[in-house]
Amino acid sequence: MALNFILFGWAAPALGAQAGPAAAPSEQINVSADNLSVGDSGTQVEARGNVEVRRGETILRAEEVRVNRKTQDVEAKGKVSVEDPQGSLKADSVRLNLEQETGEIQNGDLFYSRSHLSLSGRRLEKFAGQAYRIDDGLFTTCICASGPPTWKIGAEEIELTAEGTGVVKGGTFYLLDIPVLYLPYAFFPVRTERQSGFLFPRLGSSSKEGFKFEQPFFWAVSKSTDATFGIDLETRARIGLLSELRTVLSRDAEGQLNAAYFNEGLRKGEQKSIVDRTIANQEIPKDRWNIVASHRHASPLGWKSYSDIFAVSDDLFLREIDLRDIHTFDLGPAVRDRDLRTSRFSRSRFGFLRDWGDVRLQGEWAFYQDFVQEDEPTLHKTPQVLVRGRHLLGDSPLELRWRAEGVNYLRKEGADGLRLDLRPELFWPIRVAPHLLGSFAFALRETAYHLYQSGGPFDRNSSRELFEVRGKLGTSLGRVFALDGPTLAKIRHVVEPEISYLFIPRTQDRDIPIFDGTDRINRRNLLTFALANRFWGKFAERPIAVPEDRDVELVGAPVGAEVRELGTLRLALSYDVDRERKGGDTLSDLGVNLRVNPRDYLALGFDTGLNPGPWQFTQVAALMSLRDPRPMARRVLDRDFMRPNHLDVSYRFVRRGFLAELAENANLTTLRDERLIERNVLGELGARALFHLTDHLLLIYDSIYNARDRRFTANRGAVKLLSQCECWTVSFSVNRSTNPDRTSFKFDFNLLGLSSGAKGLFE
Repeated sequence: MALNFILFGWAAPALGAQAGPAAAPSEQINVSADNLSVGDSGTQVEARGNVEVRRGETILRAEEVRVNRKTQDVEAKGKVSVEDPQGSLKADSVRLNLEQETGEIQNGDLFYSRSHLSLSGRRLEKFAGQAYRIDDGLFTTCICASGPPTWKIGAEEIELTAEGTGVVKGGTFYLLDIPVLYLPYAFFPVRTERQSGFLFPRLGSSSKEGFKFEQPFFWAVSKSTDATFGIDLETRARIGLLSELRTVLSRDAEGQLNAAYFNEGLRKGEQKSIVDRTIANQEIPKDRWNIVASHRHASPLGWKSYSDIFAVSDDLFLREIDLRDIHTFDLGPAVRDRDLRTSRFSRSRFGFLRDWGDVRLQGEWAFYQDFVQEDEPTLHKTPQVLVRGRHLLGDSPLELRWRAEGVNYLRKEGADGLRLDLRPELFWPIRVAPHLLGSFAFALRETAYHLYQSGGPFDRNSSRELFEVRGKLGTSLGRVFALDGPTLAKIRHVVEPEISYLFIPRTQDRDIPIFDGTDRINRRNLLTFALANRFWGKFAERPIAVPEDRDVELVGAPVGAEVRELGTLRLALSYDVDRERKGGDTLSDLGVNLRVNPRDYLALGFDTGLNPGPWQFTQVAALMSLRDPRPMARRVLDRDFMRPNHLDVSYRFVRRGFLAELAENANLTTLRDERLIERNVLGELGARALFHLTDHLLLIYDSIYNARDRRFTANRGAVKLLSQCECWTVSFSVNRSTNPDRTSFKFDFNLLGLSSGAKGLFE
């Protein structure tokens, strides 16, 4: 029989969840049993035989359940089990007071699904919230189908605090039921939220740095702030101290600080490791450091401030020390190890900005550290103030746009000073026909300079005046093709032809200094033709999965059709009117940009510049990305095992051209051997793959092959093993690089759920 009734005060939080506010008094509970009786005017409820109690997603089963609605006492006996989205409980008997959230569990087993944590004990005493005291207990994160867990900790007493920390008293660490370590007192995290404690050390070896040992410690300062500290030992190179601080004070304020210090006293013959002898500063200091920091803040008044700091002690720091090994910050998926090692400069900036409708004010201080040339002639923007905005002129379609920039350039050697750049523009949108749109813009530009030093090749006060004329005309035409296929139902093809014009007169700029690209603007008299093709696909309708609702019966299965972009192709070519008059090369490279997404798991990209004269590729960038579309079958605590199989293959090519040698060596003052001039600048093939060989074995490969020189510039492979009980991982990786020239080995071991690192191998 079944009975629906209301239990006022059912406030015990779900197993494994944080203690929170009580459930709504009207929360309904459904009870079914072989025999069910209600006595004492409805106060006493007793159920016997195959009892099942449902409250939301929580299900309690037992042979016998008694409930006192007045005192909110619940007692369950005989094969008691509780199932909840957050975990489960099995016990011989359970006594709980729902109002006070206290009680006692005999011979119970607790399982937290998020952290894969299993706890059991002879007697479990429950306190308010998710706090327990367990007598003769043990815990593990292993989920073993049969046999003993790989590891477990047994203790005379285990305490679980409401904050999510477990405390072990009189404990023993077991490997396959074999005691290996006595733990008189220890603590561990119960929830997956941040918990203070030592992380497992990282081990490795390198042909240059020797044996590597890193021991990190994580400190959960507060709910909004945490930090990581550690020591780093490399027996042939250095010993260092590592630190990270992360904080999110509010939705509008956050920041992080990463700093490291290294002493190179263990190193010998450091000058032999310098591969590039053309950089200006080749000194490797004994004391080395780095600082990477950032902050973002938005005030209630609308002002926003930001900072990004990136500084290192010497020009060879990034080439020798991998920042991803000593810090866990995220530089984004596009930034890889080689981007850091080959960086030519770093930038640190501090700024603010404020918007008033269509007007923006921004100020910024920017400092640069040059890793190739001397730092003394490096320019710094201290500060740069930018104001931009727009305003409609009455009821006319005309729009006034303006941009004003003032920069204070400073450096130790060379010309520096103030620059003011003013650019008002009149913009006119044009509708020639219903489907033919365009625009016309005319801008004046005034650039004024004031140098701090006189007597050089430039006047102390100078200026440049010019104007710009821009025009654009284009349309968009589309058509839908009905295929009615079993997979692809329709294709929409859109063609967007466009022609644009740019004219900038020739100006005398030899008398003004050169700070950046703003100071040299060549004459332009260009017509640009562009044609874009876009393809969208509408796929056949298919059933949509919906959550199961026992109280709702669907008349028919819901269906839906997926609509997504299949690909784009854009062609662009410029025609130089001035060169036509002089009989020169009038056409620019033909720019081709292709993106193809035939399936949701496959993406192809191709970008190139094609010289229409000899019909040669001047540059090529190609990418193929393949992702396993199947959802992950289970949740694993290790981040790498939660990533789908994927393969990325890329190719980059740059043909040698005018001044192209400077792309390889910025210190060149004259061209080198004429035979080298005929070599292409870049021919590079890259591959990045992650493959689940089995549910418990992961392969990772990341390489870069220099096709021009026929050698690998970077080659990394890794194997990661997940235990059958899914409670520990071990990984081994080999990394071979040429800049610097070294081979390194790394070994990582993690007990999942207790001391896992925040970063995976594929990051």
